[in-house]
Amino acid sequence: MSADAGAGPDIGTRTLPGWSLRALFAVIAFPLLLVGVPEGPWTAIASLLVGVAVWRPRWLTAWVLMGVLVLSSLVEPGTLTPRLIALIAGVHALHLVGAWMLAVPPAARLQPAVLLPSLRRFVAVQVPVQVAAAVILLPSSRASIPALAIVSGLAVAALVGMLVPPLLRGPRR
Repeated sequence: MSADAGAGPDIGTRTLPGWSLRALFAVIAFPLLLVGVPEGPWTAIASLLVGVAVWRPRWLTAWVLMGVLVLSSLVEPGTLTPRLIALIAGVHALHLVGAWMLAVPPAARLQPAVLLPSLRRFVAVQVPVQVAAAVILLPSSRASIPALAIVSGLAVAALVGMLVPPLLRGPRR
């Protein structure tokens, strides 16, 4: 019997504690709520949501926080600002880390390499989304409203186009 027989499986030398994902969530969320949430009681409410999301990820409070952040962006006029760019990327990052928190217990060990495919998809999504936000919101407010309506209409049509075929096909057997 070897000396490390009771040590458990060898998962490699480069691991992080599972709770580090919860810390990462808080590190992303707190700056976003400081710039993204209207002042007053909303900052305290959003801070409470961050705490609950980190404490109990299964309660899905992270997604309530994301909703608060997204809805707070509606307060601002339809222009491209650093705050809006940060909210677009930040809410997407919160979604990603929130999903990881659901899968990784805080006491577990995590190999950072397993996160790379998700990070690649994050970048692959953010690049066109940030470009689209710039194209839509950089023109003056009056000129961007028709463009925004066109893009919204195309998005709804694409969503319907994706959902109708599976619904028509019926259940799989």
